[in-house]
Amino acid sequence: MRNILDTIFEHKKDDVASAQRQRPLSELKGRLSTAVAAQDILKILSETRNGSNIIAEIKRRTPFKGDLVEDFDAMQIAKEYADNGAAAISILTDSEFFGGSLDYLEQAKQEVTVPLLRKDFIYTEYQVYESRAFGADFYLLIATSLDKNQLKDLLELGKELGFTALVETHNEKDLEKALYADAKLLGINNRDLTTGKTDLAVSRRLLNQLKGLGGLCLVCESGIHERADIEEFEGLGMHAFLIGESLMKAGSISEKLQELRGHDKTSVSG
Repeated sequence: MRNILDTIFEHKKDDVASAQRQRPLSELKGRLSTAVAAQDILKILSETRNGSNIIAEIKRRTPFKGDLVEDFDAMQIAKEYADNGAAAISILTDSEFFGGSLDYLEQAKQEVTVPLLRKDFIYTEYQVYESRAFGADFYLLIATSLDKNQLKDLLELGKELGFTALVETHNEKDLEKALYADAKLLGINNRDLTTGKTDLAVSRRLLNQLKGLGGLCLVCESGIHERADIEEFEGLGMHAFLIGESLMKAGSISEKLQELRGHDKTSVSG
């Protein structure tokens, strides 16, 4: 039976074909010759920071919950994230299902200095080149939707182009693929992308599977809403947290981001 993830990837084939007609690979490679070098996200997330590492996400809507924010202004949100200590910014570039755009990635590169994640449904070499050409410092690969050799090839291509893949996992099979591909930046997504359901027990379980393995930078994705969640998972070995929905829906993005980082008024006074 088809699920939403299948539908998204099916639609993505049309998106990629259209993009290749508009911007051939040769044009993207030309842009790379003048591109600013990608920031080393692994180094950045491993450094001691004043507060927790939050990869703050710009996400207009989702296929599960519809619109998340009124009066959406991607660049205003990017600046607010950067001004309030985000370690990096994740930018949804899928337009059909998430209301994103590659233009947001390109524009944000001019507006902020923090590293940028291109978050999309990447399954071709063309999209990896496209991500770097439009300014991404790192890019998402979803292990659930790629076979292990495809995942390894797309990860290795990124290394050749000078930037890092965030390899997203959701279960033990995904972990096996990611470790086979020698992923160093490893995400654990608590959301089942086929159903939209979120369960923090996914991270607890998979972190247990990773005990004893060194050299990994671990990112907790989805379902993080409170500072207490972050403190729990930092204690279990997480290095960073990719957070979108709770920031997008907050009354004050800046206050919510500071709270999640551990800099809200309660934390400071306590």
